[in-house]
Amino acid sequence: MRFIDLFAGLGGFHVALSQLGHECVFASEINNEVRELYSKNFPSMHGKIYGDIRTAKAYVPPHDILCAGFPCQPFSKSGEQLGTSDQTRGTLFHEIIDILRKWMPQYVILENVGNFARHDSGRTWRIVRDQLQRMGYSVAGTEHRTPPNRADWRDVGASANNKRSGTRIVDSHAPGTGLLSPHHFGHPHHRERFFIVASLNGLPVIPFPEAIPEVKTSLDDIVQSIEDLTDDDVRETGLTDQQQSCIVHWDQFLRSIPTHIEIPSFPMWGDEIDATYPFLTQTPWATSPAVLGQCFNPPFPKYTRKTEMLDRLPSYAREEEQSFRHWKIRYIEQNRNWWSQVPPSLRKLEWNAKGEERDIWKYVMQFRPSGLRIKRFSSSPALVAMTETQIPILGPKKRFLTRVEGLRLQGFKDSHHLPLSRVQAFRALGNAVHADVVRRIAEHLIQPTIPSTCTTCKQPNVTTHQLVTQTLLETAQCPT
Repeated sequence: MRFIDLFAGLGGFHVALSQLGHECVFASEINNEVRELYSKNFPSMHGKIYGDIRTAKAYVPPHDILCAGFPCQPFSKSGEQLGTSDQTRGTLFHEIIDILRKWMPQYVILENVGNFARHDSGRTWRIVRDQLQRMGYSVAGTEHRTPPNRADWRDVGASANNKRSGTRIVDSHAPGTGLLSPHHFGHPHHRERFFIVASLNGLPVIPFPEAIPEVKTSLDDIVQSIEDLTDDDVRETGLTDQQQSCIVHWDQFLRSIPTHIEIPSFPMWGDEIDATYPFLTQTPWATSPAVLGQCFNPPFPKYTRKTEMLDRLPSYAREEEQSFRHWKIRYIEQNRNWWSQVPPSLRKLEWNAKGEERDIWKYVMQFRPSGLRIKRFSSSPALVAMTETQIPILGPKKRFLTRVEGLRLQGFKDSHHLPLSRVQAFRALGNAVHADVVRRIAEHLIQPTIPSTCTTCKQPNVTTHQLVTQTLLETAQCPT
């Protein structure tokens, strides 16, 4: 079949669909350097790769599969009074709709960030789904599967008592699958993403490939040996003295904590050591200057401006709201309770290796705004369009990820070309779709073509989807 690759990036969709024997007939990528690399990585695309889809959509040829990792943008609320088609106007998703209306490809595969279904309180996903259904597509999406207070190895984060937050597979009459991540299929990369599949011929009963339960992964599978590293690799993946000092400092701190004090898994905020500002029922911003001034040691003099007091608080405590959100209240309370047990010597740490040996250098690390995050060496934290300092650190190797290791984490070959700049290379990797995850979705979605009539008896063939739909309808109509 012929497919098009919109917002193509490094070509994860191209790699996946090509492996299944499909042919790419058009691609669009707005970034000049990445677009040039696309032609270099896929020589057959010479003359078929274009820039901004808003101007290039006129050149889109007939195709059978539309693939796109489109940007998540809010839709206009004013369009609700004008009709569904106007709700997406001015967004890049509207360009996808225009192309679909013109060519009506048989299949659609879309990818977006993990919280897409919750964007704008679910309105964005609802409009996307409705637009596709209005054109005659059967549509399914991977929404968060688990209610919030119940642990699930697949998908964490929805709310415990809200039934609507559980996974709902649209139009498929099947149980939900949850967000999909490379680590669900044996790849050492924890990167949950939201996928949408649509078909004019109906969808499989279970529209997405099922994850391998409790599959074990290890970053050892993608790590390069020291012999494989070039001089440039060694230079650009080395830790600075400051970064190494910070890690050593935290390592010594964790080792010094008595073993009967369990290392918490919530982010540890050193700013909460001996902190006394109000947080349970109101924020410092909503507190009177007279009361807030007494929360500091020493107290602020009378008539001190509240702005001066707020400047002395942690940035996360300066919200100009009457009350903090529930999760922040919980974190502040947990931190104050925990920090009261240990000496106030350091700042922030997020320990995601609960129960493991307290040796930081055995794990994968990441410098984040929330502090130093420590995770088991089983998988890498998600590669996102990040700053250079947020690239994961391989503790056993005492260095950052190499470019080749980044490619392996996203399902590309070692020889796949990346931008020259390390920052731009990892930004491109962070924006890419995982090639093997997409391959599995496409393979599951695109069923072998069944002739409309039997070649022997000339009677109409009935697809599995039609049989399932007929059974569901009969069940729904059954008086019992």
